[in-house]
Amino acid sequence: MLHSPLGDEQQLVLPVGFDEIVRVIDRYVADRRTGLPPLSRSRGRRLPALLLAREPDGDPAAGAAEPDPELTALVLAYGQRLVSPAGNVTTRHLASLAPHAVIDDLRLIRGGAREDVVGGPHVLLLEDVARQLRTSMPEGAGALRLPEFDTCLAVLRADLPPGDAEEERRALRGMLCDRYTQRFQPAAETAQLGEAVGGKWGAVLQLLTVLPGGLRRRWYSVRLDRRHPWVGRMLGQTGRSFLNAAAGLRAAHQHTLAQNAAESRHPEAASLAARDEAVVRQVLLTALIRDLARAARPRLWSRLRPRRRWAFVLLLPTVGGEGSACRKFLDTYAAVSRDNGSSPLLVLGAATDELPSYAAGLPRQTVQGVQGGTDAHRAGRAAAALFSAAVAGRAADAVHVLPLPRTPDDGTAAERLASHRAVHFRRPRRLDWARPVAAATAAAVLCAGGVALSRELVGLFFDEHPSAVGHPTSSCRQVPTGEVVGLTDGIDGCDLAHGLYAPDLRELVRTLGRQNAQVDTDRPYRTLVFFAPLSVGSESKRTVPTGFQMLRGALLAQKQINDRHLKSQVPVRLLVANAGEYFRYGSRGGLNTTNRSDVDVTQMIIDRASKDHIAAVIGLAQSRPESQQAAIELGTRGITVLGTGVSGQRMVEGNSPVSYFQLSPPNARIAKVMAAFARHSPRLRTLAEPASGHAGPAAVVVFDPRDEYFSADLAHRFDAAYRSTGPVHLVPYGEKEDGRPTSDVAETVCTLVHRTNGFVLYAGRSGVMEDLFHSMQGDRECRARQGRVAVLAESPAPGLTMHPRLMSQRYGGLTLFYSQFSRPAPDGPFARSFREAFHLSAESDAAVGYDAANILSEAMNAIFTTDRSFSPSALVTYLQNPGVREYVGESGVITLDSGHNYPPNKEIHIREITPEGKRVTDLTCGVLADGARTVTTWGPGGRFSCPVDEVP
Repeated sequence: MLHSPLGDEQQLVLPVGFDEIVRVIDRYVADRRTGLPPLSRSRGRRLPALLLAREPDGDPAAGAAEPDPELTALVLAYGQRLVSPAGNVTTRHLASLAPHAVIDDLRLIRGGAREDVVGGPHVLLLEDVARQLRTSMPEGAGALRLPEFDTCLAVLRADLPPGDAEEERRALRGMLCDRYTQRFQPAAETAQLGEAVGGKWGAVLQLLTVLPGGLRRRWYSVRLDRRHPWVGRMLGQTGRSFLNAAAGLRAAHQHTLAQNAAESRHPEAASLAARDEAVVRQVLLTALIRDLARAARPRLWSRLRPRRRWAFVLLLPTVGGEGSACRKFLDTYAAVSRDNGSSPLLVLGAATDELPSYAAGLPRQTVQGVQGGTDAHRAGRAAAALFSAAVAGRAADAVHVLPLPRTPDDGTAAERLASHRAVHFRRPRRLDWARPVAAATAAAVLCAGGVALSRELVGLFFDEHPSAVGHPTSSCRQVPTGEVVGLTDGIDGCDLAHGLYAPDLRELVRTLGRQNAQVDTDRPYRTLVFFAPLSVGSESKRTVPTGFQMLRGALLAQKQINDRHLKSQVPVRLLVANAGEYFRYGSRGGLNTTNRSDVDVTQMIIDRASKDHIAAVIGLAQSRPESQQAAIELGTRGITVLGTGVSGQRMVEGNSPVSYFQLSPPNARIAKVMAAFARHSPRLRTLAEPASGHAGPAAVVVFDPRDEYFSADLAHRFDAAYRSTGPVHLVPYGEKEDGRPTSDVAETVCTLVHRTNGFVLYAGRSGVMEDLFHSMQGDRECRARQGRVAVLAESPAPGLTMHPRLMSQRYGGLTLFYSQFSRPAPDGPFARSFREAFHLSAESDAAVGYDAANILSEAMNAIFTTDRSFSPSALVTYLQNPGVREYVGESGVITLDSGHNYPPNKEIHIREITPEGKRVTDLTCGVLADGARTVTTWGPGGRFSCPVDEVP
C-alpha cells in the first residue's frame, strides 16, 4: 500500500486553497450527514467521488482541467489524516479515525501467483479494498460485516464438481449453507461434555447443541434463493432466483479467467471477456456498497448507531490509463453508483493521466457561485458546494473533477495540515449504551403487556365466569370516592355495592345472577343493560338512589319474559351498570366535564356489546350532561337508550341522539301540571293563602342554579307558567356543597313562607331533599307558622314515598305533595308480583323500569321473527318506524316513534302524604293505563282543565 512517511506532507508544495478543501472533506468524513436534517432520508443522497486535477494554464474558465502526476502525493497525504497516534509509551500505536482503503497499482504486481488462487486481479482488487476497510475500523465502532460481498466472493471462489445446471444449484446451496452455519457449530468441549455425561441427559445435551444450528441452516436454506434479487437484475436475468444468478456470475467469471490464461485470444472473445470482467467487478462493488450502507446505519437500538457517523473513505492516488487498478475501480464505481441509491463511500482520487469521459466538471450553479474571491476561497467554496449538492441528492453525476489552482501556497497551508493532522470525529461515550438498554426495557415492557393482554383476551373469549377463580372482571373499577363503578351480570364477581345501601344492591345483584344463570347462552339471546347511579360516595349522606326501584321493576320483567316461552321469543339477559354518584363516571369527555379520570362506564358497555349481545340500555334515572353524553356515546354505536326517571327538557331536545327515547314526561309538561295544581288545588289552599293582589299563593321555589339540565330548567319553567297567578321567590340550594349551610337555606325558605303564607315548590334533587326538610323542621319561622308548610316536589326522596309514615314521624311540620308518573293498581298482577318478589309496594319508579324491559322485549321479538341475528341498530330502526303504538303498560299508555322520543300527554299524578301517613291522589291528568282512557280535567267535579301537550 502506498503511504507517505509521517512527515512528508511538510515538504509538499500545496496548491493555493488545498487546506480549505481538506477542511470541507474532513467535515463530511467525520459526519457524512453534515448539513442534513436529523430524520431526512433519500435514495439519491450519496457522497461524491472527487478527482483532483489541475486548472488549465491561463484563465481557469478557459478550458478543461488537466491531469498531474504530482497530485498523487496530495491524496496520500490526506490518507495520513485518517490515522492518529494512540496509547501510552508502552502501547503506542496508530488508531484509525475512519475506515479507509488505498488502491495500489503495485498490489496486483506483488500478488504474483496468488491471482490464480483468488480468481483474478479484478477479484483481488475488491477483496483488498474490503480487507483494508475491515482492518481500519475505528476503536469502539465494532467489526465491519460484509455479508453480501462475502457471499458473492464465496460464489466466485467455490470449487464445485462439474455437472448440469440443477446439480450446480444444489452444490451452490450446500456450499453457502455450510458456510453460513459454520459460526453456529457447537464447540468441541460441548460435544465432549455430552459424551462424558452419557445416558439420557447426554443425548438431551447433544440435541440442544446441534438443534439450533440445524434449524438455522434449514431456515437459511429455505430463504436463500429469494435473497439478493439485485444480482440477477444486474446480470440481465429474469426472475428472482439467486442461485440462478450465482451460476451466471460464476460462468462470467470462469470465462474471464479462461481468456486471461489463453496464449492467443480472438478479438471478439477478448471483448466478451473484458465485458464479463467488468460485470463481475460491478456485482462485487455493488455488494460492497450495499453492505457499507447497511453498516453505516446500524439498527435504531444499537450502541454503534451514534458511533458510525463517519464515511468510508477510498483513496485512488493514481487514476491513470484504462489499465490501471485505480482507473478500473473508478470506472466500476461510476457505472454502479447511480443504481445503488444512497452510499456512505467517499472516493478521493488524483488524475495522473487522461481524465475519464464520465468525470463531470463542477455544476454550473456551483461555478457561478464561486467566481469571485481569491483562489483559496474559490477552491474551498467549490468543494463545499459540491458536497452539499451531492449529500442533498441534487448531484446527477457520480464523479466530479475538482480543479486545483496552479499557484503554489506560500507554505502556511502545509503548516496548518501538519499542525491539525487528525479528522475530528465523535468518540465512543458511555451514553451510547442508553439505546440498547432502552430497547431492552421497552421489549420487556411490551412482552409483559402482551402477556397481560393475552390473559385478558383469553378471559374475554374463553372464560365466561371469571368469578369461578375468585377474580372480578375488568368491567369493575374502584374510583377515588370509594365507589365501585362498572357493570356486572351478577355472576362475574364484580361487587358494585357501596355505602349505606350496599346490602340492598347486593341482594338485587344476587337476584340478577340467579336469573342470568338460567338463560341458555348457547341459543340466540339478547342483553339489556340497566344503567344508573346505584351508589353514593364514602362520605356522602345522600338518600337511597332512585334507580333501585327501577332496577327491581326491570328484574321482575326479565323473570316474567324468560318464563313465557313464546313461539318466537328472544331470551333476555340483564346487566347492571353503576355510573357512580351524580353519574360522574358514566361517561367521559364531551358534555361530561366532571370526570377527569380514565374510567368510562359507557365505554365498558360498548366494549362488551359484541361479546354479551347487548341490544339496548335502559335507565339513566337522572337528567344530567353526564347522562346525555352517555346516550350520545351509545348512539354512535347504534345502541338504543330508553330512559326511565329522566325528565330534563334537554334530554329530548338539542343534543339528543336519534337512538334515545324515554318513558317519562319532560319538564315542560311537568311544570305546567304543577303550576295548574298550585293555581287551583283545594288541598293546597288549606295550607297556603293567595297573596295580596294575586289569584294564587306565593311560591318559594327551591332550586339548584348550577343544575341546568333538571333543577334550574324546572324552576324557570314553573316560574313562567305560574307567575301570572302568584309571586315567585327563587331560593338557590345546591345539590353539592357550595359554602352555604343548609340551615341558612332553610331559614330563608321558612321566613319567606311565614311572611307570604305561601308554599314551597321543591325543584331540587331527591338526594338532598331530606337534608333541607331536617333543617326546616327545626327552624323557628316554620315552627311558628299556623298549620303545616306545604311542599310540592317533582323529585321526592324515595324513602318517603315508599314509606309514607316516615314523613309524619320525622317532619311533622311539613306536608309533602309530589308528582308521580303512574299509579299501578295496588291489587293488580304487577303490584302483587312485585310485592311477592321484593316485599315492597310497587310505585311509579318500579313500573317504569318494568315497562322499559317489556317494551324492548316486544320490539326484539318482532324483529326476531325476520332476522334472528339482528344488530342493535335494527332495534333503533324499529323504534323509529313502526315504533311503539299506544302500548298499555304499568306506567301509562306509551307511544314512541321517529316523531315522539317521549310519550305525548304522559300520565301524571300529584299525590299527598297525609298526617296519618297515607297517600292520597289530588290530581290525575293524561292518558291513563287504567282503562286506557284520557283524563282532561281534574279537581272536584272535574272543574279544572288538564294541560295538554302540543302533539304534532
